[in-house]
Amino acid sequence: MKIIKYSAGLLFFALLLIAVVTPAAAAWDTVEWLEGSDGYMVNNVIIEAGSIGISTDDDSNNTSGNVSLSIYEWKNDSWTRINGTKLGWNQTMSFKAEDGNYTVKVLDFREVGRYNEVKLEIWTNANVTNSGYIEGGHSNAEGAGKPELVITKVITPSSNISVDDIMTVTVYVHNKGNYDAKNVNIDDPYTEGFLKSNVSINNTQNQTVNKNTNNTYLVYQLKAVEPGKKDLSVVSVTAENNLGTKYNFTGNKVTIDVSDLAALTFTASPPSGSSVDYYTRTKIEGNITARNIGTMPAQYISIEFDIPPGATVSGKDITVNGNKGTVYIDQIMPNNQKTIEYALSATEEGFFEVTMSYNYTYNNSAKTGVIQKVSYNSIGSQTVSTLLDNWYVLLIPLFLILVAALFLWKRHREYKF
Repeated sequence: MKIIKYSAGLLFFALLLIAVVTPAAAAWDTVEWLEGSDGYMVNNVIIEAGSIGISTDDDSNNTSGNVSLSIYEWKNDSWTRINGTKLGWNQTMSFKAEDGNYTVKVLDFREVGRYNEVKLEIWTNANVTNSGYIEGGHSNAEGAGKPELVITKVITPSSNISVDDIMTVTVYVHNKGNYDAKNVNIDDPYTEGFLKSNVSINNTQNQTVNKNTNNTYLVYQLKAVEPGKKDLSVVSVTAENNLGTKYNFTGNKVTIDVSDLAALTFTASPPSGSSVDYYTRTKIEGNITARNIGTMPAQYISIEFDIPPGATVSGKDITVNGNKGTVYIDQIMPNNQKTIEYALSATEEGFFEVTMSYNYTYNNSAKTGVIQKVSYNSIGSQTVSTLLDNWYVLLIPLFLILVAALFLWKRHREYKF
């Protein structure tokens, strides 16, 4: 009974040892004829045939012989021999590489002209992404390694930034390595305190960055909307090599100091009514509110109306000189605002566009920009009745004059007597 128990235990131990030592069940296999000094590459592994000796050669049956096999793996940008042995017909060898377990079996030998060849069966549980015959063996092959990506975010301008300023953001990806980067995806998260706009280049998904190249992959604009020291989002990149191995990279850190000096915001209420058709000389009214959301006074503010020929602008404190109307404001203190009311009209028929812009200074720095553009049609004056058609209208003031004269004459006679 004890013998049976010990035998069962020994058998279990042997099975466990076999399970540990033997490579896992293969998920991929191939059969290949190799000539001496040639190899077969699976991922970053090369099974290379050395000298091949043949004892007998019978095309209808298995041929006996032996082959010297060498196993190379791509490590640290070079081929490293990790295993090797001499195998005869129907013999196998197993080895472990970085990507999984491998088993090689000799199936047959043959002579082809002056050369001998061996037929190999290759099994592996690795995720095979590339494979193929390598003439000349490992010396004529290059393995797949890690691309070296350097991600750089550049801001222009990078200094003297204040609220309402606009910067251009450019993201470069430089592959300094010796391997191409495949399926490159670039992620540039949103940064609080800025508004993103005007994306002119957006090559951020499924890109290929070849080795030793430096390209622009993202260009857009950022507008600063709140003050303070701001760390812009760090760009993150994922990439793969030719074998599908995934790598992660991060970009540089960029910090911007946004000053809150003087920052005017302009709110333009549209002209009253519909800005489609107006009669000539009809007033089109609107207003512009300038508010200082900064912490210092905004000075020497001017709001300009660019007026085309045939159009006019009027309003309190608006000075007109040629085709420009201008409002001057000495300063607007922080958390204060100024509202400018205006009226547009046309002296002749036609289509008119009046552009309104601003400029102001603070701390010897100037700011300019466009506030609003008003477009309208002038379709001609309203019909005015002629004097002949309305002659009776003139009798009203004449009648009033006569009544007043009669009243004064009567009073004069009363005082006289």
